[in-house]
Amino acid sequence: MLSSGCVTVYQPLVSLQRPVVVDPRIANFEGQRMLVRCIPGDYLQPDDAEQLCRNVRALFTNQGAQVEVEVPRAGTSARDEQGGAKADLIIDLKARLVHEENSALLWTLSGLTFTLIPAITEFTFAQEVTIRDASGFQLASDTLQGRFVRYCGVGLWAVNSALDLLVRSEAEELTGDAPNKDFSRDFHGQLSQLAFNARMRSWVLRGFEESPRAQERLPSK
Repeated sequence: MLSSGCVTVYQPLVSLQRPVVVDPRIANFEGQRMLVRCIPGDYLQPDDAEQLCRNVRALFTNQGAQVEVEVPRAGTSARDEQGGAKADLIIDLKARLVHEENSALLWTLSGLTFTLIPAITEFTFAQEVTIRDASGFQLASDTLQGRFVRYCGVGLWAVNSALDLLVRSEAEELTGDAPNKDFSRDFHGQLSQLAFNARMRSWVLRGFEESPRAQERLPSK
């Protein structure tokens, strides 16, 4: 009952709030081969890492790239080190928890007042992104940080649901999956921009020489 009466607020922090130029809806990486590695840890469990990799694969596949994904496990070798075709870009994603707050006192007060006083939980996470070329040279890196604050209270949820229905635009809604959509928009935009910057840097370092796959697509003169 309490989970159904919660309002979640997403707050972009470090790097997630920056403007981006790249449009993730167009073919920015046509013909590029990518390897996306989602590294499990204390904050990112293997199942969640696989879900993250599937999400990122869909992001770059929609932009024209050929994407392979990997969730490294202890004792296993990285896919790009096992032979076979090399990736043009290798994207490593590693998440960690920066801060978490969940007050037992607020939950107690919320229960005693029948959620008239909302219980508040929040957590701040960091997504570390590193992009390398086929030789392992680092082309780009960044840390994206965001915060989710969850207010649980039937009264608060009812008021915000009414405002979402009657007053707020779709982009301003606080209930439903609006926070997830906002985060996905920021995360996909920043990740696409980082990958595009890495691709351009790799191109410059190669003296503006196209990759063999790109050359194969060029019309013969």
